[in-house]
Parts: sequence; structure tokens; C-alpha cells
Amino acid sequence: SDELGADRRLRRRPHSMAMLLLLPASAALLPGVSRSAPAFAAHSAVSRANLFLQQTDRAGTNVNPPFAGPRGTPLLDAVRSPSDMKGLTLQELKQLAYELRWETINAVSKTGGHLGSSLGVVELTVALHYVFNAPADPIIWDVSHQVYPHKILTGRRDRMHTLRQAGGLSGFAKRSESEYDCFGAGHSTTSISAALGMAVAHDLRGMKRNS
Repeated sequence: SDELGADRRLRRRPHSMAMLLLLPASAALLPGVSRSAPAFAAHSAVSRANLFLQQTDRAGTNVNPPFAGPRGTPLLDAVRSPSDMKGLTLQELKQLAYELRWETINAVSKTGGHLGSSLGVVELTVALHYVFNAPADPIIWDVSHQVYPHKILTGRRDRMHTLRQAGGLSGFAKRSESEYDCFGAGHSTTSISAALGMAVAHDLRGMKRNS
């Protein structure tokens, strides 16, 4: 059937997955697609989206709608560690979050993983690494299935294609993987006790603690 054929074509085109993931929220932005379009029409919506992305505005400049993702990631490219974020303006931090969000989508569309939880903390991750000085200031993630943006900002961006693969990056925070992962967890919800223990240890050692 047409539906099965479309499914096979999409399986051969993993880069289309990111657009499909956002389709329900952005369908109204596409010509000829309504929010009530049935799920089996997704492949035709993607085709329309691809055509729409190729359109140009009156000045001849390529259209870059919000659901298409950035054509470049200049701010994210400049961040090798959280310290590189310290001099950014508020507007630049917003742009960084936008680039980071799409970097996460693109990574997970190829490897699979915890997408929703990671997308939900993109701005929070940018804010935490901008305000605090990790790893001196420990950042503890509860459950830690939302750490993909954190991994990208802490020097692991070039290895995100190995996420959840044998010998690759862990899908959770992992102490042996990075000094920025101060606590390893995976669906264990032990962050409160871990944070309390670290806070007490900081106090006993007379270390400055930012919280």
C-alpha cells in the first residue's frame, strides 16, 4: 500500500525523522496540511515540507522556517566546554539553545534514545552551564535520561553519533565518561541523596559551594 511504501522510504531516510517528530505541532505551518491530518498522511506532509523548504522569499533568499532547523550552528561550533559560554549575551544564549535543540534532534534521529526528556531541558542545561562553573560546581541529573544536551555542551558533541552504541556514549550520565558527570544514574532517582552527600562533603572539606 501507499502507507507501507512511504514507511519503507522513510526508513531509508533517517534524516526525515526529525521533521516527522515535530509534524503534529508544525503541520499547520505547511501549505495544504491541517492539524487534523491523519497519521498515515505524514509521508505526504514531509514531501510538502521538503518542497516548502526549497522555496525562496521575494528577495531570492532561501526560506528558513522554524521547523526546518538552522542551516549552520556557529555558536554551538564555538562551544568546546561550558567555559566558552560565559561571554555570551542573553540573545546569543537563546540562539545557542536553538542550535542545541536541533543538534539533539539530529543526533537522536540517527541513534534513538531519550528525546523528549532531553528536549525538555535544553534551556535549563544552557542556563546551568552559564551560571555555574562545572565541574567544580557539581551538576546532578535525576534519572539522567535528559543529559544529551549536557553531553553536547561538555565536549562530547563529536561522539553523539555513538550514543547508546557498543563502545560509544552512554545514554545516561557516566562518571568514567566525563569529569562533568559527577554522578552516574539510570532510572534510579537517587539524585537527592547524592546531592546531599556531595553538599555535606563540600562543607566538611571547607570548600566553597554554589547553590
